[in-house]
Amino acid sequence: MDHLLTVNSAEFDGESWRAWLPTEDTPASGTIWDLPYEDRTLIQRPPGLMLGDMGGIYVFVCLRCPDRPYAYHSDCS
Repeated sequence: MDHLLTVNSAEFDGESWRAWLPTEDTPASGTIWDLPYEDRTLIQRPPGLMLGDMGGIYVFVCLRCPDRPYAYHSDCS
């Protein structure tokens, strides 16, 4: 099966925010972690998803099979 899609509760974490945070969403202070929790949450989780306890869902599909079966795996932090 091939990985098709990942849906996470947050777009970035404390380690990856420099790579994933769009420049226009970066606060003037230069770091998101100085913001109040509510403001930081709006930037880190704009869709408002909470999958499990900040987990994710991973969807897999078999592209070689005629009926295209799929499977998924979910996790929690």
